[in-house]
Amino acid sequence: MKDINTILVASELNNESYEALTYGITLGLMFDAKVCCIHVVKPSPIDIVKETFQIGSSKYGEALKSVKEESQNLLGHIIDIIGQELGVGELDVDLKIVSGSLQQSITDYAEMIKADLVVICTEPATKFLKSQHTNLALSMIDSGKTNVLLIPSGFKMERIEQIGAFVNFKVDDIQFIYRLINLAAKTEYGLKCINVARNEKEAEKIDHLLKKFERLFSDVIKSRKVVFEVEIGDIPVVVNSIKAKQNIDLMVIRAHEHHWDMYSSISSFSDKVIKNIKSPLLVLKNREVIKKIVVKE
Repeated sequence: MKDINTILVASELNNESYEALTYGITLGLMFDAKVCCIHVVKPSPIDIVKETFQIGSSKYGEALKSVKEESQNLLGHIIDIIGQELGVGELDVDLKIVSGSLQQSITDYAEMIKADLVVICTEPATKFLKSQHTNLALSMIDSGKTNVLLIPSGFKMERIEQIGAFVNFKVDDIQFIYRLINLAAKTEYGLKCINVARNEKEAEKIDHLLKKFERLFSDVIKSRKVVFEVEIGDIPVVVNSIKAKQNIDLMVIRAHEHHWDMYSSISSFSDKVIKNIKSPLLVLKNREVIKKIVVKE
C-alpha cells in the first residue's frame, strides 16, 4: 500500500457495517481518498429457481429492482447521517448495489476500481460458524490481491490518533516502517511499532535488534514520529488488547510475515484473532512491491 487513493467499504446494512462505513469515510477524509461502498443483494434460493425455469421471472426481476432501489436509498440516508455525525456535511461516496455472490461481487468490484483497501466488518459469529463477512475477509487476505481492513463488531469510531504496526526488526521492515510513518503523519501521535515476543527469553534476544532499529531511526524517534516497543505474550492476546493497552486506533500487520505465520492456518487465525479483535486491524496483502519513501521533515 504505497498510498490510500481508493477505499471500498463492504456494507450489509447492519450496525457492524455502519461502523465500518464510518471508519472508511474517516480514512477517506484523512487521506483525501475516494470512498466507494458496495452492498450485495442476495436473491433467495427459490427466486433463483424461479428465474432459472422462468417461473414468474418478470415479477422476480421487478422485486430485485425494488430491493436494489431501497438499498440505494437507505445507504444514501446512512451516509448523510455519518456526514452529520462527523461534522463534515454532505459526503461524496460512490454507491454500488449488485446482486449475486457476496464474495465474488465484492472481490470483482475491488479489482475493477483498483481499491487500495477493502473495509470489512467482522460480525458476531457462533463458536462453530463464522459470519459471511469474516469468511469474506479471510478469503481476500489469503488471495493476496488487496489490503483488508477489519472493523470489529461493536467498535465505536471516535478519532484515528494513533497508528501501530507489528514489525520483526528485520531489514525488510525498514521501508515498511518509513511508509507507515508517512501514513501516520496525518495522526496526532505518529507511529508505534511493536515486536511480539512469546516469553522473556525471546524478548532478550529481540532486545539487541530493537537497539539497532532505535539507532537507525534515531532522527524520527527524536521528532516523535515513531516509537519502538516489545510486547510479551500470545499474538491473539496482544492483538486484542492493543486498543486498551497501547491506545492504538489502527493496527497494521503484513500477511504471511512472522506475526501472521505464528497462526498461518486460516481457520486458526480467524478463531484466535479475527473473530475476537477489539480494534481495527489492517492486513496488508502478500508479496507487495515496496518502494522507498523519503520522510518529509
